[in-house]
Amino acid sequence: MNFPVLKRSVYVIIPVHNRKEITLECLARLREYGDLERYQIVVVDDGSTDGTKEAIHQHYLEVVVLVGDGNLWWTGAIVLGMQYAHEQKAEFIIWLNDDCIPNSNTLSQLVDFLQRYPESIVGASCYLMESNTLVETGAKGRKRLAAEPGQVVAVDEMSGHCVGFSAGVVQRVGLPDASRFPHYHGDSMYVLRAVRSGFSAYLLGAARIEHRGRINSQVADFLGGCQSDRPLPKFKALFGQKKSFYFLPTQFFYYLEKYGTGVGLGLFVGKMIWWSAQVFRHENPSQHPSQHP
Repeated sequence: MNFPVLKRSVYVIIPVHNRKEITLECLARLREYGDLERYQIVVVDDGSTDGTKEAIHQHYLEVVVLVGDGNLWWTGAIVLGMQYAHEQKAEFIIWLNDDCIPNSNTLSQLVDFLQRYPESIVGASCYLMESNTLVETGAKGRKRLAAEPGQVVAVDEMSGHCVGFSAGVVQRVGLPDASRFPHYHGDSMYVLRAVRSGFSAYLLGAARIEHRGRINSQVADFLGGCQSDRPLPKFKALFGQKKSFYFLPTQFFYYLEKYGTGVGLGLFVGKMIWWSAQVFRHENPSQHPSQHP
């Protein structure tokens, strides 16, 4: 068995924040499948206050825990983990969100693929856990894509739920851009940069993860927590918070980087008008209790 060799060369980076039970369940599944023994698991705990770090230290001594101050967000946490893996001379790096549970052979399938095709980036196929629905987590141009079992689908962007790549990507492309894409699009824009630098990117249908809960991407998903029915608080909730998919600086840089200044700016303005119209149409359910007996 070559687990020690793999453990020195494959680093799995898991960014977490204040969802201890989900994080522990993810680690328990990795232990059950032998992945804690095969690979070096690095949890980046971005300032959790629910005892996540302490619980990992108590139950998973083999897991490395890096600590942030609560301001890393997803991309900053990934960057910190990648810097650590690079310092340890990792050969391969895998991003893994703690709410995405890999199947027993998912990580090994990603590693096998990368060993055969080191000039590639490869992502697992994502299924919603409750409904067993395959989700489109990749894109080529403006077309969203997914990989059915047995398929290998070429993409130029993908969500960072469970994505692997070689150290060569870091050496050529650098690290994800945490300043322009602090939480959303840090993953997809990093993959796009790598593809434009000569790497290939694929979704692997044989490698499967199960995503807990729903994947939030619609305007209404980020307005549900807004207690006011007035437009200004809704605009702040949607466009002014890093935890929102529609955080304005992130969306602005996304469209410019993906499409170029001219086309990107036009698309961004058009999207802004469309998103704003949805804000005005959105009704806060708490303001209409009679509709929800």
